[in-house]
Amino acid sequence: MGDDEQQPPMSALCLDVTLPCEVRYLPVLNRLAEQAVDYTGYDKMVRAEMLRVVEAAVRRVLDSEAYQKVGLRLATTDSDMLIRIRCFHAATVERSMSIEQLLSKADADETPLGRLRQVMTTVTLGCEEGEDRADFCELTKALPKAL
Repeated sequence: MGDDEQQPPMSALCLDVTLPCEVRYLPVLNRLAEQAVDYTGYDKMVRAEMLRVVEAAVRRVLDSEAYQKVGLRLATTDSDMLIRIRCFHAATVERSMSIEQLLSKADADETPLGRLRQVMTTVTLGCEEGEDRADFCELTKALPKAL
């Protein structure tokens, strides 16, 4: 499939990857997100905006020293695309900042969290307690209508 080639929307998608929380893995996570968004059939403007805000959020997480691993889940339901960013704390590190605080820090005149809320249908932030000690940012966007 060429980069400009439009694919019909997929009926189901579920991709899940967990990598060390290092900025060198940003291209891998970006490419995975690009492929998932492309296969769901969003138009070019929606696609570009979704990828831009997701990349900014993931970059903010990868640039921080608060997390040991980052997970990215891309899935579809009957009506939505789900993007879940999970940030795993190291067992020996005291939790210094939540993902909400991290995404609320301004770059120039906007915050990654503010942009996510403008572009995505829903934005849910939280923390999973227990062994994993993972913060998460769950995003949804209505799937495009079938052609």
